[in-house]
Amino acid sequence: MSDTERLSKDIETIAGFSESPPEVGYSRPTFSAPWRQAYDYIIQQATEIGAEHIIDAACNLHIRHPLVGWDRKVWLCGSHLDSVPSGGKFDGVSGVVIPLEIMRRRPELPLEIIVFAEEEGTTFNLGMLGSRLWAGTLDPQTMTRIRNRHGETAAEAGAPHGLDLASLAAAPDWRTRLQPERYYGMVEVHPEQGLGLWDSGKPLAAVNRINGRRQLSITVTGQANHAGSTGMSGRRDALAGAAEMVVALEQLGQELDRRLPYTVLTVGKLEATPGAVNVIPGQVVFSLDFRGQEEALLVEGEQRIHEIVQTVSERRGLEHEVETIEQLAPSPLSEHICSRLQQAAAARGLELELVPSGALHDAAVIAQVMPTAMIFVASRDGISHNPAEYSRIEDIGRAAQLLEDMIAAGEEDHR
Repeated sequence: MSDTERLSKDIETIAGFSESPPEVGYSRPTFSAPWRQAYDYIIQQATEIGAEHIIDAACNLHIRHPLVGWDRKVWLCGSHLDSVPSGGKFDGVSGVVIPLEIMRRRPELPLEIIVFAEEEGTTFNLGMLGSRLWAGTLDPQTMTRIRNRHGETAAEAGAPHGLDLASLAAAPDWRTRLQPERYYGMVEVHPEQGLGLWDSGKPLAAVNRINGRRQLSITVTGQANHAGSTGMSGRRDALAGAAEMVVALEQLGQELDRRLPYTVLTVGKLEATPGAVNVIPGQVVFSLDFRGQEEALLVEGEQRIHEIVQTVSERRGLEHEVETIEQLAPSPLSEHICSRLQQAAAARGLELELVPSGALHDAAVIAQVMPTAMIFVASRDGISHNPAEYSRIEDIGRAAQLLEDMIAAGEEDHR
């Protein structure tokens, strides 16, 4: 079986571990049975080549080959296996099977595979849990408060799989807390989730920055009233006010994107109450996801979001509340690792463009504590988080070769 055939088999096998049928998409909530099947498949494949595995206290899976051992300084490479509901085959999965294939081919290389637990954020409404816990940037007690759709806390759901909050709090060794001195750096391979590479005909790019993010919850309160007997001039319609805000926020996103590309602003969820056909909505709660390359632009944009909501509310006689749920600064990635990737690509006649990532990844968390970079693989039509998600297996194979070349080029410390 060829390298790309093995990669394809890995991806298709993991796609089969899903709560939903293929025509609907691929669903692997963290700590669910399909998620555990995917974890166990990776462990099985590693075991078949003689590799060893450890699950750390944050429930991340680590794999090394005995030819390397657990004490040697290595490159860290990996991604995640959880998915959004009705997602695609390639998101996260390709970034796990690529280092697995490298270890199959070259078990002597200084490489550790990592599979992070709960990257997407859709299982417990908070993303990148495994990487944040291991990097020490998330309070372990958070896991006792966030819940999945079954009402289980992350602590309860994760305990059978190795999640150990007591050990995380104590942090005595690398099994509970990332120790950067054990690694040369990290590289995560991931589908681009955008149109840039596919439209330009380029298979790969190196990622030198991950956009920062603000997530907000906006509550607009008016007066619920009878839809038939309340005149238009006397209404305090929360939904009409929210709709005006949504349009103005979209215009803000377009303006900021013209100033600095890759700036995006999205209202992804909106709920109006009481939600009856003959009742004027008395309250609306909607989400706001705001991302950009520069912290200064995020600060300015957040201030203008508050101003838009306040202006519309005052004009319409509405009350409002804006709550910032999450603030993540932009993450510059390692220039030196990107340079190494470009050199490895050039040796094979490939020009590797440097691009930012609009989406967040575990790499953004790890970049806070040690040198980190990413490789993007072209995504057809830029579609992601959708069963139509697709990357060419040949491009995934090129990414595996590029990463192998970079690791094999030398082990000197580049920090």
